[in-house]
Amino acid sequence: MIITAGTWKGKKVHTVKSLDVRPTSSKVRESIFNILQTKIQDAVVLDLFAGSGIVGFEALSRGAKKIIFVEKNYKIIQNLQKNISSFDCVCEIIFSDALIALDKIDNIKFDLIFIDPPYKSELISPVLEKIKNNNLLNQDGIIIVEHPKSINIDEILDKFTLLKEKKYGDTYLTFFEI
Repeated sequence: MIITAGTWKGKKVHTVKSLDVRPTSSKVRESIFNILQTKIQDAVVLDLFAGSGIVGFEALSRGAKKIIFVEKNYKIIQNLQKNISSFDCVCEIIFSDALIALDKIDNIKFDLIFIDPPYKSELISPVLEKIKNNNLLNQDGIIIVEHPKSINIDEILDKFTLLKEKKYGDTYLTFFEI
């Protein structure tokens, strides 16, 4: 996978060949960051279900200040650490299940939170609840969820404000604020 823009444009991010990893395509990443243009600079970012870290590295390449990656698969973490070592960046990895990690994060609020769980995991609603209950999003912060069409976003809208939704084939991007 290749960084699409910013200071690291063209730099390669390695991924693990695994059914547990579904890297966000370059088209979808470009869309995310075109929508978030003014929100990226100096942002503190949380990348849940980080995988290769491609979304987080893309954010850093475009001016984000700090990224925290959350991933629970050790093999994927090893690959993520290799990717981090090839970049000059401020990154932290939390080796944990996302729901547990969200309870352990304290003294930090995020400007952007990326959520891209395994498509059949049914983790989106519980993760969003934890983010809200633990007050992890800055007042003007945005949550970006990558999900399949089968996820019922209407169930979530009573607790969050929908900003935008985009469709790319079977992939949906939904942008929320609290």
